[in-house]
Amino acid sequence: MSASKASLVAGTHAATRKGGYDPRSAHIVQFYREDRALISTLANYFGPALSNGDAAIVVATYEHHAALKAELKSMGHDVNTLIREGRYQAFEAPQLLAQFMVDGMPDATRFLALIGRLVERAKSSVKHDSPCIVIFGEMVAILWAEGKHEAAIKLEGLWNDLAKQHSFTLRCAYPMTGFTDCAHAEPFMRICTEHTSVIPDETFAPQDSQDIPDERSRRVAELQQKLEALEKQKALHQIDQQLRLLVEAVHDYAIFMLEPDGRVKTWNRGAQRIKGYKATEIIGKHFSVFYPPEDVAAGKPQRELEIALRDGRLEDEGWRVRKDGSKFWANVIITPVKDGEGTLIGFGKVTRDATEKMLAQRELEKSQRKLQTSEKSLRQLSLHLLRTQDEERRRIGRDLHDSLGQNLAVLKMKLDSLVNRPSGNPATDANDIKQCAQMTDEAVKEVRTISYLLYPPMLEEMGLKSAIPWYLEGFMKRSGIATTFSISADFKRLPSEIELAIFRVLQESLTNVHRHSGSETADVRLSMKEGAAVLEVSDHGQGLKNHNFEKSGQDWVGALGVGLRGMNERMRQVGGSLEMSSSPEGTTITATVPIPDDEDAPAESV
Repeated sequence: MSASKASLVAGTHAATRKGGYDPRSAHIVQFYREDRALISTLANYFGPALSNGDAAIVVATYEHHAALKAELKSMGHDVNTLIREGRYQAFEAPQLLAQFMVDGMPDATRFLALIGRLVERAKSSVKHDSPCIVIFGEMVAILWAEGKHEAAIKLEGLWNDLAKQHSFTLRCAYPMTGFTDCAHAEPFMRICTEHTSVIPDETFAPQDSQDIPDERSRRVAELQQKLEALEKQKALHQIDQQLRLLVEAVHDYAIFMLEPDGRVKTWNRGAQRIKGYKATEIIGKHFSVFYPPEDVAAGKPQRELEIALRDGRLEDEGWRVRKDGSKFWANVIITPVKDGEGTLIGFGKVTRDATEKMLAQRELEKSQRKLQTSEKSLRQLSLHLLRTQDEERRRIGRDLHDSLGQNLAVLKMKLDSLVNRPSGNPATDANDIKQCAQMTDEAVKEVRTISYLLYPPMLEEMGLKSAIPWYLEGFMKRSGIATTFSISADFKRLPSEIELAIFRVLQESLTNVHRHSGSETADVRLSMKEGAAVLEVSDHGQGLKNHNFEKSGQDWVGALGVGLRGMNERMRQVGGSLEMSSSPEGTTITATVPIPDDEDAPAESV
């Protein structure tokens, strides 16, 4: 027994006090599993001393303070009165501990001065001549729980040093669950060595520990700690086995470990499925083999490990390479793995093949861009239609005013002169009436022309064969562009909606020739090819960039482009298509519309 321990024993009473507590147990360590077991033994430790008029110092956590007071109260002790008398001193262990800790270790000078004052104050509260101070200290357990094992052992030694100056009986307590590591065995034995007596945890059956030889108690406590560590190892082994089975069962993710330098350490079936390597082929190789050559050259693999170590985690998406050289789009998470001391032991890596997700996302983005382009084209087309309507209304208004309006005005004046003439001259009247009839004919012709331009009745009555030549005649007069028209002999009447769509495409095409091509001529061809009606409008002016409406989603800008969009939309409405080919020699617009079966088409042909 050390000198400090002998001093503890010598400084206490040599005889057992009434009530059953033995002050000769100077510095006791108790191990426990359940709080209720600790509180019960502490109540039996403090109770007899308080009953005999001695003093108690309790340095514990808040929860243990409350539980101990309740237990002492149930034994008949008036704790509040004892506190007022100074025979029951209670201190919060964390706050008291902070007063003498310096740089993570207990300072001897501060500890001896602080706790010495508490002991002296407790002694002064005792009324008889041989005071016995009983102390419970939980500060060592707090240090141990925080991983400050050397600090806890040093504090135990400081309690022994304090016993050289003051006589008291001390009990420290540790939860046995704090000694679950095999590495705890050596410091556990050092803790036991610092105490005069050792109380095993409550799983040890005997009721009266005073009847158990001290060496046997120490041996039991040592065995309990070893058993605790073995149980923890067993539990960890079971968890490890279950985790291995779980990782092996996952096929959708590559889950594996890397050494600190990046070499592959473990491999699961999901990794084999995704990356193509068997475990025997890849373990021991550097994980940079999964990266494209350009990423390896740029130092990306090592940089990702450094970022994961710095930030605690890295998530990345990018191309990775399989064993066969093919690429896949990977979602990767890298996490550094450290041991209990904070030393890096490797990296955990989880990889998922996200190629389908990436392609779907890109396709979605492409569709969204197409939708935005279509919406823009639709807005431009709507604006073009509104402008076209305004232009058509202005033209009709101008025609009505310049030709029909003037004819009707002159006609009215002639008729007014006939009505207001006092005595008619038959020859003059006949001439004026003849002029009125001519002007009436011209007005009727002008009204018919305007109405035909809006919707030619000839198209509905006689079809494209007659309506197109009539329209071309008027177009040549208005534009000065010479036109030719050819039609295949087998061309027949088409459903009215198809004929109207082709006629409108013809109108828009010739409008574009007039406005944009600079051509002096235009050729119109109408034919039947492989069950489809084909309209071709060609000019010999300046060419435009080739464009295929069926394959391209590119937007067209300007009046010409919007007009082409409008023609294309008309063709779509009747199941047809529109193409434009252009060269420096001119431009050709081709509209193709499949023709329904004969039974669905009009019976009459022209």
